[in-house]
Amino acid sequence: MKMTKVAVLGAGINGLACAVKIKEKYPDVDVTIFSNDFTPNTTGDGSGGLWNPYLCGNTPKDLLTKWGIETFQYLHKLWKEGGYDICLMPMYELIRKERELPQHSWANQVFGYRTMGQKQLDFLSRFGVKYVAGRTFTTFVVYPPTILAHLYDRFNKANGNVVQAKLSSLEDPRLQDYDVVINCTGLGARDLVPDTNVFPIRGHIMRMNASWINYSVVDEDTGHYIIPNVNNCVIGGTHQENDYSYNLNEEDTKFITNGCQELIPGLKNAELLRHWVGLRPGRNEIRLEAENKDGKLYIHNYGHGGSGLTLFWGCSSDVLEIFEKHMKVEKQHVKSKL
Repeated sequence: MKMTKVAVLGAGINGLACAVKIKEKYPDVDVTIFSNDFTPNTTGDGSGGLWNPYLCGNTPKDLLTKWGIETFQYLHKLWKEGGYDICLMPMYELIRKERELPQHSWANQVFGYRTMGQKQLDFLSRFGVKYVAGRTFTTFVVYPPTILAHLYDRFNKANGNVVQAKLSSLEDPRLQDYDVVINCTGLGARDLVPDTNVFPIRGHIMRMNASWINYSVVDEDTGHYIIPNVNNCVIGGTHQENDYSYNLNEEDTKFITNGCQELIPGLKNAELLRHWVGLRPGRNEIRLEAENKDGKLYIHNYGHGGSGLTLFWGCSSDVLEIFEKHMKVEKQHVKSKL
């Protein structure tokens, strides 16, 4: 019987999760990851690592809840085990301007989600910014290089294969012998598929040494955020659509520095460790679906915006479910031939 061969395109958090789940569930299946970059050099390695659905376009709320909560529960499991550089901390969504607040479909499935009262708002406004509303819950902050390295190690231990390569298209000759192609190429899907609905969302963050900060804060009106983790503190940021530049510029640096110091003035005394600029894979809606083309199964899983580390484990479960259905059909096909 011919061995099923699976090519996973992309070694970011979504590609690794899909590869791990398939290889561990089907050890006899040949699974190979194709990617031009591997951890610690992926876009995900540089991200803030906060569990909080963000920049997901018009992705249905029920899917965000399904994927997000499964990932939340997986991070909870790793946090309880220890050793994965995952923090559990309060997060504050702060609002400066009166308006109707959107309802999060996942709110009742995370820890302690609630609307903040006036005393809490007054406390968080003590540095001079007047907040009129806010919401808080306890969430996870991941140090991305650690969890990426963990998944990469799991894949290697399961005897998965990796190939460093920049593919030209989904019909690249190097994919000819693979029965299933799982497309987790993020922004690369724009050219690889091609899918013109994919666009870059440029993100510039800075990493600081600010060990006294023990909560995450997001200013919903200015876009500034402060996210401490076990190794440093991320401050940001920008979300500039259709901007392909990786270059630092002084205007963005001032925007981030001044805005975050307005939220927590003590950051003026924090040591700057480094800057980082990455391109998030934006799309009007996350694409997670199967496509049969020229006798080959393609499973697309891309366009996660700023929520790759928020949704990856749940999304990979849906990919695995599609793959399992494919395997059942193939098994039935073999039996019928016999």
